[in-house]
Amino acid sequence: MPKSTETMAAVVVACTLYCASAFAQDTEPLATIPVDAEPPAAPPKDDAVQLEDVVVTATKREKSLREIAGSIGEFDGSRLENEGKFELKDFVEQTPGVTLTTLGPHMVKLNVRGVASDAYFGAPLPSPTGMLIGDTAFNDPFITNVQPDLAAFDLSRVEILKGPQGTLFGGAALAGAIRYVLQEPVLGEWQARAFSLYEAPDGGSTALSSGAALNAPLFGDALAVRLGYVKREYAGLTDNVRQPDAIKEDIDAATGEQLRGILSWRPLDQLGIKLTHLDQDSFSPNAVVIADTTDARETSNKILPQPSSAEINLDSVEVGYEFDTMLLTAVGSRTKKHWYVDVDISYVITGPPDEDTDPSTGTFQITDDLSKSVSQELRLQSTGTDGLQWLVGGFNADYEIFFEILDDTVANRDQAMQNGTYGSDTYYESSVFYASGNIEAHEKAAFADLSYKFWDRLELSAGGRYYQTQVTGGFFGTGALARQQNGGQNFDFRDNDISEDGVNPKFSVTWEFTPALSVFTLASRGYRFGGLQTVPYESEGALPLIPGTSNGVPQYYKSDTIWNYELGARSSWFGNTLHLDATLFYIDYKNPQVVLRTNSPTGLNLAYTDNVDSAMSQGVEAVLAWITPLDGVRLDLSGGYTDSHTTAPFQAPNPYMGGCGCSIVPVGSQMPGVADYQYMAAINYVAPQIWILDSSARVDYTYIGPGVGTLLQDYTINDYGTLNAGLNFSTAAWRLKPRLSFNVSNITDETASKLSYTVKAVPGQLIPVHYLNQPRTFTVRLGLDF
Repeated sequence: MPKSTETMAAVVVACTLYCASAFAQDTEPLATIPVDAEPPAAPPKDDAVQLEDVVVTATKREKSLREIAGSIGEFDGSRLENEGKFELKDFVEQTPGVTLTTLGPHMVKLNVRGVASDAYFGAPLPSPTGMLIGDTAFNDPFITNVQPDLAAFDLSRVEILKGPQGTLFGGAALAGAIRYVLQEPVLGEWQARAFSLYEAPDGGSTALSSGAALNAPLFGDALAVRLGYVKREYAGLTDNVRQPDAIKEDIDAATGEQLRGILSWRPLDQLGIKLTHLDQDSFSPNAVVIADTTDARETSNKILPQPSSAEINLDSVEVGYEFDTMLLTAVGSRTKKHWYVDVDISYVITGPPDEDTDPSTGTFQITDDLSKSVSQELRLQSTGTDGLQWLVGGFNADYEIFFEILDDTVANRDQAMQNGTYGSDTYYESSVFYASGNIEAHEKAAFADLSYKFWDRLELSAGGRYYQTQVTGGFFGTGALARQQNGGQNFDFRDNDISEDGVNPKFSVTWEFTPALSVFTLASRGYRFGGLQTVPYESEGALPLIPGTSNGVPQYYKSDTIWNYELGARSSWFGNTLHLDATLFYIDYKNPQVVLRTNSPTGLNLAYTDNVDSAMSQGVEAVLAWITPLDGVRLDLSGGYTDSHTTAPFQAPNPYMGGCGCSIVPVGSQMPGVADYQYMAAINYVAPQIWILDSSARVDYTYIGPGVGTLLQDYTINDYGTLNAGLNFSTAAWRLKPRLSFNVSNITDETASKLSYTVKAVPGQLIPVHYLNQPRTFTVRLGLDF
């Protein structure tokens, strides 16, 4: 990745031109949404008088958020910058029904309305919540991999889509989606921006992140490029008491870079072309983020360092042509994600270490995941505002996933390095366990979305998506552990094929009683890929595992589906100074994919995926925004209640039991990762201008209710609140238009576990693992625009 802004333009143009030429060579011709040089102007408004009308593109057309039949949250990029909120964990849980667990840079697990599979770090299944940049999804249909977590700089907005988005976004958005909308180039105008953010968490290391963005017109008013670069630092929070004093504190500190480049060209009034390139990476020399208890951010179970790196790439081309009454759009994207982590599993193999444990006796696990995708979408839609509104399209995506897992002792690895066999088949045969897998996945779909408004009050909408999915391949395994569990033979599960198809319908009805009051009802279906296991399983024709035993792992897991039903009301009061919205939802969840861990007689627990028969989730969400009669004072309140539980009994391996013991998970068991209720209250005050200085202040409180980390209900997670505050100062009178913000989050320094589970060591010990929330953190941000 480039290290200076001087080379960014050349790199971005080269990458995007390569992307365009590559698509021209191996795909059919594309066509996309025209890239407007400037977004349509919003109606005149005065924030001190009335609430703004937010326009989003979550439905693949511009539409007021409050006119959409469904639940969408929106965070404006400028607002995030001013409040010092830099990544998803800083703000996404202010949306009712959404919770998040961060396991390190790019390792984000989301729960939307109780539709979650497990917050377990080693979860091998794809996320139920989509992560999108524009219209490009970053969810792999197989194995959880790294996810985008873009810095909140030069973003237009972040959209939170709740409920299945299967009609428009397919298998990537079973429960909903997080959608980043990048700031697009502005034709005919020079712009430049820069920022620095200083972060100081209590008990952790400090971090300084900086970035710059440039908007440059090229060759007149028809071509422009927008470039952005961010250098990130992630503060370290965890202490490792087994390390020497000089390096034991804040060991999980990390660094990263982010590069964005967008080229916008309008050769004709009707034709728009947009090329996008994005790189994001991170590296931590010791990514230990777990704690032994919820009382201190420290661990005593690690004797080896845990280096980790992640990289995300996006190249896309978007071309569109606007006819008199129609818009033809084509989007082609390439994505690449790479995750490498070297984990110390010594405590799993030999039990918790003592003070005299020699690191040379340790055992490690290396996971190396690489995924690539190529997708194409072609759609045609109406452009008028009256009569029938329609959208039809087709979609194709091809994925390649390669992974390697290596478990071995430090002694065997060092010996192999000395004799020159490290990385060879001979070395892998001598290791504790080695597995490699090559997986291909494919998704084809045709979709449509129609709506018509009667009498300027009643809007009926219907849509659907027919899809076909296929996952092929598998993995090969060798090493001492593989042979021990397979009658002295290696594993070979490379010849697998699972294909599925279905229809995702969507229906909605919206009735507008008055311009200030409307109600809607919605029914929509979502799905997620079925897939293959990443651990040994018993199947017809395969050698038996240890005679007379079973690890309970099925050969395949099925796709899971949900039907989501909503009833909502949108209201505006007191001259559009108060918005009060409420939504009831009910989700019927079939074949939920869940992460379980084997209870092998060898004592080593392996994560695998299975399906629970059925579950349900129901709840209520409400949002209030009020420009109060007090000058400059705005009040925001939101809250939600979610009841998500199993509706059929399920047998799950239990690591607390000896041998291959299992527990019956009874009907009514809370689904993992769900907060049963949450709420947020915020007061914002914009002070009168003093001389040339504008200033504002904010205080907010967010509470996340209790939940469980696994289906076994073994630990309570969340159940904590955070009090946050901030001050902002700015002036437009100076040339650089400086904006200075001071923020503090989690003022009371509440500590809670975002995720907890138990690891069963081979000798039999049960070892708790906890991932804790962010401590009290101070930030100072300086932004410039010129």
